[in-house]
Amino acid sequence: MPEPKLNPRDARQGEKGTPVLRILLVALALCAVIFIGLGIYGWVLPDADMAVEGESTTTAPVDNAEPTGTNVTPGEDTTSQ
Repeated sequence: MPEPKLNPRDARQGEKGTPVLRILLVALALCAVIFIGLGIYGWVLPDADMAVEGESTTTAPVDNAEPTGTNVTPGEDTTSQ
């Protein structure tokens, strides 16, 4: 029994064309809308390092120790002899 001849167009799994293009363009547009929305959301949020009104900020203590007078030059041997 001979194999039936198939038209190459009928043998394809899917057709290219407007429906596929529409789905891809809609998906790309949704991604762009979400990306822009997240950008606006991040821009509107307050910075984490800004102090909230009524709270005090803490700073590191300042070291007011007197200098010892020793200078170390890069490459100099600092081991005791």
